[in-house]
Amino acid sequence: MRWRPAPGTAVSCFQSIVGYQNKGFENAQYNISAATFIPVTGDANTMTLGDLVPSDDFVSSSISFMTPGGATARVDFNGKQVAAKYTYWLDEDASDGAGWYLEADEDAEYNQNSVNLPFGTGFLVYRVGSEADATITYSGAVRTTPVTKTFPNAQYNIFGNCSPVDITLGDITVSDDFVSSSISFMTPGGATARVDFNGKQVAAKYTYWQEDDASDGAGWYLEADEDAEYNQNSVAISAGQGFLVYRVGSESSATMTIPSAL
Repeated sequence: MRWRPAPGTAVSCFQSIVGYQNKGFENAQYNISAATFIPVTGDANTMTLGDLVPSDDFVSSSISFMTPGGATARVDFNGKQVAAKYTYWLDEDASDGAGWYLEADEDAEYNQNSVNLPFGTGFLVYRVGSEADATITYSGAVRTTPVTKTFPNAQYNIFGNCSPVDITLGDITVSDDFVSSSISFMTPGGATARVDFNGKQVAAKYTYWQEDDASDGAGWYLEADEDAEYNQNSVAISAGQGFLVYRVGSESSATMTIPSAL
């Protein structure tokens, strides 16, 4: 996946840069993602579900939001609490026009395009197995300042690389009170992914150690590396790739910052 400036846009750090990016989803089940552009006519807080535009073969796939406990979040729909899980309907198949609809809205009567999606919000993408070419297009303006997120949930939160360029774990900075919290990556089945460490497969779960507490300097370390001997700062995170943030309950002021692409 690469991002492209819009035709006729001069790439300069002194003006707004607009472009687009087609984000594919390699897993035939769960993927985590985050949008990589903000609305051209708004700001980071005015982004909505309608700003996410899926390809035709995304139809039948869905996106959803998660509770701190790891279940699908719930929202009010026609007086009932239903799963915050959204599918995309094309214009000819929906009563209320093309857009995102709650899975519970089986007749596609009330599109949810106006649901607020603050920039940096991560979400789960459940991709139908047969649709390997399904994508979501993120478009708009490139954020010119870093994105700092505070995590409201004392447990699981979803965040991601919300810039249109790849970064590494070492590019992410955290507040001092983030220490003991962690980030992790997920398998298609929804479990914590695993990576090789000293000849063993261990959870792809990373904590941040300060310089004075780590053998290999300040940075991100696998949870399995209890003595913080081998930092993992070079681990790549692709544009739009999301991850889980497990926040220690007592650290309500913990923050994480994703650098600007510019």
